[in-house]
Amino acid sequence: MATRRNRHAAGRLLLAAAALIVSSGAARAAEGPPGATVESLLALGERLNPAVRAAGLDTTAAAAQAEAAGALDDPVLTENYQNYHSGGLFSMNFITISQTFPLWGKRDLRHRAALSEVDAARGRERAAQDELDAQIKIAFARYYAFTRALVVNRQIQTLARKMRQATMVRYGQGDGAQSGVIQAQEEETNTVIEASRLEAERESAAAQLNALLARPPGAPLAEPMRLRPIPAVLPRVESLLDRARSGNGAVHANSAAIDEAESRRRLAERAWYPDVTVGGGPVVQTNAPTGFSAMVSLSIPVQFGAKRAEEDAQTARLDAAERRLDGTMATIQAALAEALARLKAARDVESFLRRQRMPQADALSRTTLASYSQGRGDLAAAIAAEHQMHDTELELLRTETDEQTELATIERLIGGDL
Repeated sequence: MATRRNRHAAGRLLLAAAALIVSSGAARAAEGPPGATVESLLALGERLNPAVRAAGLDTTAAAAQAEAAGALDDPVLTENYQNYHSGGLFSMNFITISQTFPLWGKRDLRHRAALSEVDAARGRERAAQDELDAQIKIAFARYYAFTRALVVNRQIQTLARKMRQATMVRYGQGDGAQSGVIQAQEEETNTVIEASRLEAERESAAAQLNALLARPPGAPLAEPMRLRPIPAVLPRVESLLDRARSGNGAVHANSAAIDEAESRRRLAERAWYPDVTVGGGPVVQTNAPTGFSAMVSLSIPVQFGAKRAEEDAQTARLDAAERRLDGTMATIQAALAEALARLKAARDVESFLRRQRMPQADALSRTTLASYSQGRGDLAAAIAAEHQMHDTELELLRTETDEQTELATIERLIGGDL
C-alpha cells in the first residue's frame, strides 16, 4: 500500500511539474517580442548591451583592486651565510624575515585613492547606461513614428483609391477628362512608393533597436503602442542643472577623479617621511647553540628631485581634474538649455497642430472628397486637400519624434527621468 501511495504521489508531482513547464512556456509565448513600450526595451538593454556590461565589469575590477590597495607588501626572506677560518672552521647562517610598514597614513591614502577610482568607474558605468537609454528612447521614437506613418499612408491609399474610382465614374459619365483619371492613378501610385520608403525607414529603426539590444538585425519587435508622455510643466534649467550635479555619470566620475587626485597628492607629500622595516629570525652557528637576530631599518628620503617631481605631477593632475569637472558642467549647462528650448518649441508646435491644423485639414479633406465623389468640385482641389491632411499628420509625427529626442537628451544629462 505504501508503495502504491508513493507511486501516486510521484505521478502527481510529475503532472504538476509538466503543468508548470507548460504554463511557463505559455506565459513566455504570451509575452511576445519586446518593443511594445520603450520601458521593455530599456530593461532588455540594461541586461544585454555589451558596452554597459563591459562598464560594469570595469567597476567590478576596480572594486577588486581596491580591496588590496591598502595591504602591506609581501615580506622578504633573507639568508646570510658567513664562514670564518680562524684557528678552525666557524660559520654562521642568518635566516631573516622582514616586513616594511608604511607610516604616516600612507596605506590609508592608497586605499582612499583606490576607492575613488571605484567611484569613478561607477560614474562611467552610469554614463554608459544613460547614453544607452537615450539611444534606445530616440530609436524607439523613430520606430513608433514610421509605424504610425505607415498607418497614415494606408489611410491615404484608401482615399486615393476612392478618388480614382470617383474620377473613373465621372469620366465614364462624360463629366471628366482622361487627364484627371491619369492624375488620380498617379496619386495612388505615389502612396505605394511612399509606403515602400516608410517600410524601409521602419526596418532601419528596428535594426538600430536590435543592435542596441545586442540582438540580430532581423529579430522580431512588437508593434509600438505609445510614446512616453511629455511633462505638462517643464522645469527651469537651474533645477535641471542641480539634478545633473548629483545624477550625471560623467560629473560623478570627474568628482571621483578629483578625490583620487587629492589622495595621491597627499600621498606624494608623505613620501618625504621614512618607512620602517622590521625583521628577525634564527642564527645557526657551527658548534654553538642556535641564536636569534632582530633588525629595524628606516628608509632615507634623499631623492629630493624625484619627490618634488612627483608632488608637482600630482598637483597638476588635481588641477586638471578640477578643470575637467568645470568643463563638463559648462557643457551640460549649455546642452540642457538647448534641449529644454527645443522641447518647449516642439511641444508648442504639437499643441498647435492638434488644436488647429489637424481639425482644419481633416474637415477640408472630408468636405472636398465628398463633393468630388458627388460630381462637384475640382480634382486638383481634392488632391491638394489630401496632401494637406497627409502632410499635417506626418508633421505631427516628426514633432513627436523631436519631443522624444529632446526629452531623452535631457534625461541623459540629468541621469534620470524628467
